[in-house]
Amino acid sequence: MRFATKRDILEKRSLDLIFKAGDEGILQTDLWKKLNMSSREGSRICVRLESWGLIRRDKILCEGRWTYRIMSTRKPPSMGSILGSPCITCSLAGNMCASGGETSPEFCDVLEKWILTSHAGGEGSGESQTQVDLGTQA
Repeated sequence: MRFATKRDILEKRSLDLIFKAGDEGILQTDLWKKLNMSSREGSRICVRLESWGLIRRDKILCEGRWTYRIMSTRKPPSMGSILGSPCITCSLAGNMCASGGETSPEFCDVLEKWILTSHAGGEGSGESQTQVDLGTQA
């Protein structure tokens, strides 16, 4: 079991603030001020989050000083990303379908067909999805 260190907690809080900032992002200087940490600590956390692919940092000139605009590389999930999913109405879901089981999402032909024939997860997905026959699974 991993223990939550001060750095882990600050990384999580940083990610939360960056995610909440939306598409416009947040200035790195504002981030470390809001989290009451030093610029050095804030910079190290941002570099680490960037190396993990969780954020993007764009260098900008703000009020005569160089800083970074921090933006999340992740988008919040939307209802459109799951609307039309065969799992919602599948008779095996919850009972017999489980990761690592005989029937699982990893090896579900119906789910794979839906993913390949729809725009699962994209903008507006779910509004005019291809209907998939939920017949018997192999």
